[in-house]
Amino acid sequence: MKHLFKRTVLLLNDFETIDNLLEKAIGFATKHQTTLEVLYVHEEPLFDIPDYFLSDDKITDGKLDKEKIKEKINEHLLAHHQNDNHAILVYEDDTVNQVLHYAKEQKDIFFITAYHTDISEDLIKKTPHSFWIVKNDTNVYDKIVLPIDFTDNGKEVLKASKHIFTQNSITMVHDYRYLLDTFSVPIDYLDTSPMISPDIIELNEKLKQERQEQFESYKKEFNVEGECIDEDLALDKDLIEYISKRDFDLIIMYHQEHELFLSPSLIITLLKALSIDFFVFNL
Repeated sequence: MKHLFKRTVLLLNDFETIDNLLEKAIGFATKHQTTLEVLYVHEEPLFDIPDYFLSDDKITDGKLDKEKIKEKINEHLLAHHQNDNHAILVYEDDTVNQVLHYAKEQKDIFFITAYHTDISEDLIKKTPHSFWIVKNDTNVYDKIVLPIDFTDNGKEVLKASKHIFTQNSITMVHDYRYLLDTFSVPIDYLDTSPMISPDIIELNEKLKQERQEQFESYKKEFNVEGECIDEDLALDKDLIEYISKRDFDLIIMYHQEHELFLSPSLIITLLKALSIDFFVFNL
């Protein structure tokens, strides 16, 4: 298939995990024949400015020495045998705005970055881009989970995932319960009560059967494993429990602005709760 991304951007906020991120970024860019760029954003509230990045004439006024940062990034690139000229940009503060300005809403740009609680959540909520958010130093993803619905986006993400992670095991998971809103508002509208009628139960069962058939057809078409879940907890808690118990090391998710099952808020909830790496598509 035609690859979704033409540019791979390593988004850095510090140097703590740069080598792990570089290894992933270089591998991804090489495998998928994209350009590799580095965007460093120094967030003042998160990190003290290191003395290394302050030149003698800037120590007194506390200004960041961007050339020193670029030199340091180049050292790491050379250590990974990257001798070509790479685009390296250094900015200060507001990672989200810097990403928006840098990428200008181009969907063919793919970002690889380390997990930072507030920054990562804002990137998911406020930018239209795709992100590989790295929490661990895992080199190979043996078990990948993909929560999926049955929209066109879901199918495109499944195709892209199989293309990107060619040798890895991908397991789809789907939760039935986002299909129907089974709550009605009583007259006093101060509380909600479940409205379960024979018609609702019958319709739910019919929709479950249709989804199960779709799910099985996806498994055959894309040669992946999968499971439909219908548990007793809240939707996010069901997914967290399912994923945690099965030792997955990467979760693939994607934006569906108008779907409960795969909304940005659900992605962020899982991002906070799970200790695995995230690969988030925004098509």
